[in-house]
Amino acid sequence: SIANLVDVGVVLSITAFALVVGGLMYVDPRVSDRFSQLVSGGDGIASRDNRLADLGGVLLSALKTQGLENGPVVVFAAVGAMLFLFMVRS
Repeated sequence: SIANLVDVGVVLSITAFALVVGGLMYVDPRVSDRFSQLVSGGDGIASRDNRLADLGGVLLSALKTQGLENGPVVVFAAVGAMLFLFMVRS
């Protein structure tokens, strides 16, 4: 049913986002530091919104940096992920 497909799509989207964040945390220490500050509460001065905005900025910066440095690998991984999803769906 359509409701089932929407639920599967949401779960896949959340999983993909978690994998991207996890991969960037592994590769880029800036992302790891910002994420640990967000989870632990940081220094207590900045609000959670500010820490979340900092994490978003660092995530975009890390994606840009890793995309430029490892462009062919990023393309290969994206195509591989899409092929895997198409195989699973059919």
